[in-house]
Amino acid sequence: MSHTVVVFKSKYGSTAKYAGWIAEESGADLFEVGKVKAEQLHSYQTIVYCGGLYVGGILGFSLIQKNYPKLRDKKLIVVAVGASTPSEKALAQVKAKNFTETMQEKVELFLLRGGLNYPKMNWLDRFLMYLLVKSIQSKKPEERDDDSKGILATYGKVVDFTDRSSIAPVLEAIRK
Repeated sequence: MSHTVVVFKSKYGSTAKYAGWIAEESGADLFEVGKVKAEQLHSYQTIVYCGGLYVGGILGFSLIQKNYPKLRDKKLIVVAVGASTPSEKALAQVKAKNFTETMQEKVELFLLRGGLNYPKMNWLDRFLMYLLVKSIQSKKPEERDDDSKGILATYGKVVDFTDRSSIAPVLEAIRK
């Protein structure tokens, strides 16, 4: 058994891809959220949680949130995967929305860029993307940021921004 475990929840595949790469490169055990019990995590020194970002929330992250009091002495690393370009502002927003104050001080967070696959999306995700696109279109072109422009350019398409080299800082954090 490894000293490190990667646990993930993926809706459309980008997060699963990153979790697999991280586990492979670090020699970690790999579990999908529904196939691991919180008690199993106690035997690991380092826990890497990977989840997709949906409206700023990290998919399946409640496993860590609910069990944080029992896991707080572990090295906890969170990888959130979204379609937007990672930024310091986005990092702060994800931390504020998902982490308690104690977690914000102790848990290391990384944002990685995933992808969009409109044909595979469920009706609710397609509807939310439609609303987002309408909101962006209602802005003047000069008021749109790069992410907004990217959403408009890729709307309705299959795009994959995953990049194996982007896991390097996560691997470095695991080794520290």
